[in-house]
Amino acid sequence: MKAHYLLYATLILLLINSCKKNNIEKPAINTTTGNNGGKPTQTLPTSPAQLLGFKINGASCTFDSTTNAYYYPVSAGVSLSGYTVSFDTTAAKAILIGNVKLKAGAVANYALITNLQVDIKALNSLNVATTYKLIITGLPIVTLQAASAIGDNQISAAFNLVNPDYQAQGSKLEMSSNIMINIRGATSRYYPKSSYAVHLVDGTGADTDAPLLGLRNDNSWILDAMYIDQSRMRNRLTTDIWNSFNNVPYIASEPTAHNGTRGYMTEVFLNNKYVGIYCLTEKVDRKQLQVKKQYGDIYKANDWTNQTDFYNVAPFDNKLDTWGGWELEYPDLGDTPAPDWSYLYNIVNFISTSSDDEFSSQIKSKVDINNMVDYFIFMNITEAFDNQNKNTFFSFYDYRTAGAFFYSVWDLDGSMGRNAGGFYKANDILEAGNNNLLQRLIKLNPENFKGLIKARWNSLKNSQLSKATVSARIEAYRKMLVNTNAFARERYRWANVMQDLDPEAAYMTSWYTDQYNMVDSYINSL
Repeated sequence: MKAHYLLYATLILLLINSCKKNNIEKPAINTTTGNNGGKPTQTLPTSPAQLLGFKINGASCTFDSTTNAYYYPVSAGVSLSGYTVSFDTTAAKAILIGNVKLKAGAVANYALITNLQVDIKALNSLNVATTYKLIITGLPIVTLQAASAIGDNQISAAFNLVNPDYQAQGSKLEMSSNIMINIRGATSRYYPKSSYAVHLVDGTGADTDAPLLGLRNDNSWILDAMYIDQSRMRNRLTTDIWNSFNNVPYIASEPTAHNGTRGYMTEVFLNNKYVGIYCLTEKVDRKQLQVKKQYGDIYKANDWTNQTDFYNVAPFDNKLDTWGGWELEYPDLGDTPAPDWSYLYNIVNFISTSSDDEFSSQIKSKVDINNMVDYFIFMNITEAFDNQNKNTFFSFYDYRTAGAFFYSVWDLDGSMGRNAGGFYKANDILEAGNNNLLQRLIKLNPENFKGLIKARWNSLKNSQLSKATVSARIEAYRKMLVNTNAFARERYRWANVMQDLDPEAAYMTSWYTDQYNMVDSYINSL
């Protein structure tokens, strides 16, 4: 009996081991006729495919690691086909776009249009696929790569710009550069979404100029986050309005000057993560204003003070780059000739202490009256409460021949129906606000200042400042941000955006209509 039990146990163990072997998955087998004489050889599966270094028409597609998606810009209204695709062939053997298999360097005919989202599959040698999204935007794409956190001090980083409108702007499809970058802004530096100062440099760290997006040829740029603004357009919109009717007083002598920034909306990625809509803009500086080298000065008002209000003066120190809420823009400390606060001190002192007769007879030689007229109208029609004196540049061209000061606009997030905190602001007339220069111009009426305001307004109200013109500007930015789906991405990325852009744009248009009516009545009653 014991022998029978041992025999049965042995048979059961053999049966179990046989079942285990049969359950083992066999490796993939390829039949070859090579060195193995035609006998089957076993080949283990290759690693999953990755889509790396993906380019369209030679320009980089930007990868967002949070959504496993690539982004590429195509101009609104354009259908892009017949484009070449390229990618890292060590990570993928081919890709599928619209179920068409393409190797690197092949031409794709799957049409790409703004706001399209399509699957792209990266294939390995066994045609095993890894799926990615390709998202087509209509805005230029800025890619930043920084090895450390961006803070107040400049750090080195990499910058890449892909511009779908490069042909119309006389620019390049793709531009790459080393940069130095830091956070910029006063209050805005504490917002979750940071604005950045970007300085293009070469491999040695020296400044290098480039005409980004067809704008000025320069090394110094701003990426404006526009975080506090629910529309993500107010600063750009209102500066565009100002630029449409105002320029520097000496434009005949400096035809390339601009009395405000120009810029374009972009979508920005930082270290392979989407960070939202940014306006890439020029700076207000000597190059923008074209004040005379060595003979012109630019001062920037950063705070609400008696000096920026033109109410009184305080002692200054030319060894410092700030005075009474003002900051030196040009020249800077260490420049030749050295900066001199006395120019600004003298005019603040004159405005605050001169008699009515002195003010009336001399103010024309100290400020550009036509610029003051334009600024008065602009401040009221946009209700730029935070720009009555703060958030302005006060400059003169050449103390030898044209020493009259003039205003340049800056930082207009708090306008067009919202304040600097982003909250709704009812229609109101600022008049001269708390700006003693404008107050005295209105009160004393030198050079028929009020008559000039009336004449200028009645010209502008049917052209650059008309309801239809401003409404069209709002609508153009609304369409740009909505039809590219950029605003939806911005709202998803930043929780402070409380609603879609359509109702905000409608509110701005309605608000401007009411403001226009109030300003028209006020100015014509002066």
